[in-house]
Parts: sequence; C-alpha cells; structure tokens
Amino acid sequence: MVDERLLKLQRMAQRFHDSSGVVSQTTMREINNIVDEAVQEERLKAFAERSAERIRALREKEKISQGVLARLINMSANSIQKWERDETKPTGAALILLMLIEEKGLQIIC
Repeated sequence: MVDERLLKLQRMAQRFHDSSGVVSQTTMREINNIVDEAVQEERLKAFAERSAERIRALREKEKISQGVLARLINMSANSIQKWERDETKPTGAALILLMLIEEKGLQIIC
C-alpha cells in the first residue's frame, strides 16, 4: 500500500490549495504526479508478485495462446511459458502491457 504519510501530505496540500491558494497549482501537479507514480509502482509490484496465475487467467479470459500473447506484447513464447511456470517474472514494458491488457482487454493494444 502507498505510504499513508504521502497520501496525508497530498490531502493537506490540496486543502491549502483550495482554501487559500498557499500551495500553487504547479506544486499540486507535482505532488499529484509523485502520488500517481507511487500508486503505479504498487500496482505493478502487486501484478508481478502473482504474475503466473494472472497471465494464465488473462490468456484464458481472452481465449488466446501463449504464442499469440507473445506476439502481441513483442516477447517470445518461451518468455510467456517461463512466466506462467513462475520461473521468471515479467518486467518493464511487458509488465505494464500485461497489466493494461488485464484491466482493459486486448483492444487496448490492438
């Protein structure tokens, strides 16, 4: 979970911004970007921790083979096999693409 102190800081800054304008719009954007990045990192970490079952479930839901998934995300079928056997974990762009496909479906990349 994202550090509660960061979320409290964001809420406090938003109150100062809304009530008196002490915190500028630019500063609020920067704070919101930091919080958004922290949330995204948490989501990626959570997906990676349980990637084997999630990738298998994603393929079954979309009714595609390992080879098709591999082509869609520009990886090898061997990589998909290793991920599903939990021998390795997806990282980088592949991890982000898998998470997006899980959330929004294949149409997000087709």
